Amino acid sequence: MRLPPIDRQFLRLSDERLLHFRAAGEPRPGEPPLILAHAGPGSSLGLVPLIRQLAAARRVIAPDMPGNGDSEPLPMAQPQLADYVDQMVELLDRLGLAQVDFCGQHTGAHIGCELALRHPARVRRLMLDGIALFEPALLAQMVAGYAPPVAPDEFGGHLAWAWHFVDGLYLHFPYHLRDPAHRLHRSAVPPAAVRHALVVDLLKALPSYHLAYQAVYAHPTAERLALLRHPTLLMAADGDPLGVYLDAAAALVPGSRQARMAREGRAAVMLDFVAG
Repeated sequence: MRLPPIDRQFLRLSDERLLHFRAAGEPRPGEPPLILAHAGPGSSLGLVPLIRQLAAARRVIAPDMPGNGDSEPLPMAQPQLADYVDQMVELLDRLGLAQVDFCGQHTGAHIGCELALRHPARVRRLMLDGIALFEPALLAQMVAGYAPPVAPDEFGGHLAWAWHFVDGLYLHFPYHLRDPAHRLHRSAVPPAAVRHALVVDLLKALPSYHLAYQAVYAHPTAERLALLRHPTLLMAADGDPLGVYLDAAAALVPGSRQARMAREGRAAVMLDFVAG
């Protein structure tokens, strides 16, 4: 069976910045497109296998979040999640999409929560794949050391830092607390080529990669989840360290469903939910 091709496009936004996105699959009458919002610090490139699986049944659009991949960063020095939502709404407007099904992973899940709350008519069904409910002590550790601003240096130290950052994501959570108590035992370490691709994405985003993390740290997630009234699926793939928050997050969202699955089973779970 031939896999659906994935197109890559740029939009020139109203403030002249460029936004990059991947798209695949054919529009289907009566079915809104499916928007995928990637996790930090990557881009829609990391979603390509999932895009291909979903595009056999749905129209799929996966933007690079501002300041990641090939999308230019937001203009403000300290953007909040509302600013990321505003750009998402401009993307939907420019593509003529009145309503979508939305799936966000990690950082993208927090953006999806705010999109649904701030623009409820634009989201039909909401999928939050790995949303964080950090307890205060862990949140303080994340703010202090998880995603520091990093600049190129004359000796290339930022190159080694980027590799260790990405490598650590699969070994410890948080990655910068490298002790037995924070060792990930169920997280598979992908091949070096996969980690290299994520390192390249991180280096491209180096001046701005940390800004989305800071916006998530400032997000009153529990309070905002409790306000959701959309059909919502809380989900987590096996080995996802944010899966520990799945039960608590689902308990906050009235009428929500939850699902745990192998990473390669996400597409089937998502398509079942949006068909529901």
